[in-house]
Parts: sequence; C-alpha cells; structure tokens
Amino acid sequence: MKPAYTNTHRKASNRRRSKRQVRRAKRVLFVVVIGIVSAAAYSIVKSIDLMDTTSAEVQFPYGSIQELSNMETFIAAYLSVNCKSDLLDRTQTIRAVGTIESGGHSLSFTLIKKRPDKMRFTMKEGSQEIIFGVSADTVWQLIRAPRQEDQFARIEGEEAVTWMSQARFFDWIISASQGKGEIVGIEVEQWSGNDSIKVRVIDDFGNNYAILIDPQTLYPLAERLTLPNGKVTETIFNDYRDIDGLPTPFKLTISREGKIVSKIQLKNASINPGILSHLFELPNALL
Repeated sequence: MKPAYTNTHRKASNRRRSKRQVRRAKRVLFVVVIGIVSAAAYSIVKSIDLMDTTSAEVQFPYGSIQELSNMETFIAAYLSVNCKSDLLDRTQTIRAVGTIESGGHSLSFTLIKKRPDKMRFTMKEGSQEIIFGVSADTVWQLIRAPRQEDQFARIEGEEAVTWMSQARFFDWIISASQGKGEIVGIEVEQWSGNDSIKVRVIDDFGNNYAILIDPQTLYPLAERLTLPNGKVTETIFNDYRDIDGLPTPFKLTISREGKIVSKIQLKNASINPGILSHLFELPNALL
C-alpha cells in the first residue's frame, strides 16, 4: 500500500500547476484577445500631427499618408477594408482556436465572444483546464483538473477591469467608431524602414494604445500598450487571412520591454458559429 501522504502530495502539486496556469493565462491575456481584433480607434480627435510632405507624395491604394491623416478619410478607408457595413451589422459572435508558446510551454486555447460584451477564454495544458468568463461587469474563473473538484472564483477589482476591457467585440478602431474609445493623435512612424500610420488611442478604461497601420493594406502591423508603470507591451501581427470578410492575423509575437514573451498561432477562426449566451454567465456555484 502506498504511503498516506501520496494523494495529498499529488493534490498540492496539481494546485501548484493550476496556479502556474492562471499566471500564464494572465500573461497572455492581451495577446490572445487582440489576436482576433487588432487595431486603433475612432471618436473625437484631440490632435492630428502634420505629416512630412515627402511622405505625402507617395500614393497608396487608399490615399497618401497625408490624406489618411484626415480622420474621416482614414476611418472610411479603414472600415471599408477591415469591417464592411454588412459585416458590422450581421456579425454577432466569433470563435478562434490556436496555440500559445510562452515560457517554454505550449498551451492550446479557445476564445469566443458574443456582442456586445461577452467573452469566454479557455486555456488547456495537458489535462489541466482554466476558463475565464466575462459577461458585462461580471468576471469569473473556473479551474478543472483530473480527480479534483472544480474550483470556481469570482474576479473583481483591477483584474476584472482588465478582462472586461478585453471583452470588446471589435478592434479599437471599429469599437471607437461606435463611440467606445477616443483617438488622441495620428502621426507617421517608421516600421521596418517604411512609413506607417500610428494611431494613438485611449479606450474606455483609460488604457493607452499606439497602433501602427500599413498604409498599403490598412492592416494593423503592431499594437503597443503602455501600462500604468510605464512599461510597454508590443504585439506584432502577421499572416492575415480573410475570415468571411474579416481580416484576421493568424500569427502574433508579443514582446515586453523588447523581450519576446509569447507567440500565438491561430489554427482556425469563424464568425457567427452559433454561441449560446449561457456559456458566459456566472456559474451556479458562484450565485
């Protein structure tokens, strides 16, 4: 017969693995969410910087950089590429599946969203599973592990606000075109030796973003989030694919203070897959 402490030791080990998974989930939160919806904002322009005249001479499919510095021109062009009016009207849910490489671990994830503010993020490593749910201002967590009872927790405070800010359905530009967010500046910045359009945004939660956009395609190239402590997290987008009219980056590289911390690879994504609202609601165990 095995010593009596064996099961206790196994449970403690499983709890430690679960805690590590939660920490990894928090580290890749911004990565996964913005992997599907990835750009800038629209609303009231507080400042638009003048563009270099030599850059304005270069004509792109949607106008020169000088012309794209005009808010109305930029928004109209951006929406025509990234979210046509019929897509905006008919899209109610989205689902994406992929993997995350972070800290020497490979994790699988599933992300689903439902308009206007519901999200469910499931992360798996081996037999361990962590689920985060958001429904408006309610945020919760579920940890599942073999031979253990499900662990439920309600998330509140700053962590809850972080999850709620990521539950927006569309990217920063599209969301703000609906009144959720504000552009505070547009300027030119070099990206890989070429001009890009940098759109500076503040979202409804006070987060500061800078989104660099390719003037040739109007796809986001990268997104920088400046944290309250001044540190910067940057996500680079690659391998855009059309998902029923929604351009989606399938490869993302996330750096913090210049050091790569995570890589994301989407396997598939779909819009309007038929997702039920109860998947996002607070579990009965927490009522």
